[in-house]
Amino acid sequence: MPQEQFEGKEYQKEGISAAGRAFLEALARRKEARGEEVPPLYRALLEAPPRPLGNPEVGEALPRPAGDLPRPVRSPLALADRLLALGDSRATLPPLSPRARRVYRLLLALGLAHLRRHLGERPLPRSLSQLTLFLPNEALGVLLPPASLYRVLGELAEKGLVQRRAWRVRATVHGRTGVYAAGTLYALRLPHRERRPRLEREDFLHPWRDLEGDIARGRTAWRAVRESKESPPKEDSRVLEFLLGLSLPPQEAQVPLSLDTLTALLRTPPPERRRRVEELALGLAREFRDPGSVPFYAFLLWGVLRAELYGFHPRALEVLLWAVGRVREALAALWGSRKRVGRPGALLAHLLKEGGLLSVLQGAPRWRVA
Repeated sequence: MPQEQFEGKEYQKEGISAAGRAFLEALARRKEARGEEVPPLYRALLEAPPRPLGNPEVGEALPRPAGDLPRPVRSPLALADRLLALGDSRATLPPLSPRARRVYRLLLALGLAHLRRHLGERPLPRSLSQLTLFLPNEALGVLLPPASLYRVLGELAEKGLVQRRAWRVRATVHGRTGVYAAGTLYALRLPHRERRPRLEREDFLHPWRDLEGDIARGRTAWRAVRESKESPPKEDSRVLEFLLGLSLPPQEAQVPLSLDTLTALLRTPPPERRRRVEELALGLAREFRDPGSVPFYAFLLWGVLRAELYGFHPRALEVLLWAVGRVREALAALWGSRKRVGRPGALLAHLLKEGGLLSVLQGAPRWRVA
């Protein structure tokens, strides 16, 4: 996006995102509390109509024809029910036994819960055809006994709704080093789609689980399922919460980069900023599967701190969040397709360069902010 768009010309015409509006409102309140004048541009942007959701690749508004994917709702189970109803209405969802439909619904809701962490409140990508998720082998034992569960999974695979394979990792378990099956990868076809789900090579390269660390912490599906026998979760919402707790690696359970975390970084006392910047940089590197670029993400965070606190670019946080959001949209739009964003960090740098922020951060003095 050219620099003049961030100077307000295009924003006044097209409006700003919900995240940008919230940031500007907070910034305006902060200036008013300090007795400073709120710039006319901020007021003009806040009065502009909300910007429609754009295509993650070309930035144009997407039409929503009747019968397309429903707008997102807060509950993954409710969204799963809406997708199941859409599959029934289109006759793309084959008939399932009650047990198979319940397991499929919960796996679908689990995949949607993972996807929601990347999308926030944005609608599901129109090109989305499948969901990929990871679960420890014994986690679904909270639903059915092993024999019944495998029959149900076999039914879902036979009807083209699920593909599953073991995810293996090299680890030392109880003093013995080897390659262990640490869980199962699932590819789920969405109910309103017809293409069979597929697990790709890249899916197996992701570090889904720290097996040694989970065993050391007692964080195993076998132990969790055994403990749940005394008080088994009965409602599907509790079952989903149980499965989500076991499917997320500990580092992925952290709060992702958002408007709240960025504005909180400004309020963090200087002695604590270094630790917080390191945590956020590591979080971005894990989210974008780019462990070698932690210093680059830390540079961006330090840079926007300087820009905001010293006035080099008073909307640096908004621009950074905008760029991160576009990368997340691109990743989510290609979720389940054969296309991949090979270098999310490079895409982020390109967006920041187009937005005019990267050159500002590279040329700014390295004044201390921590």
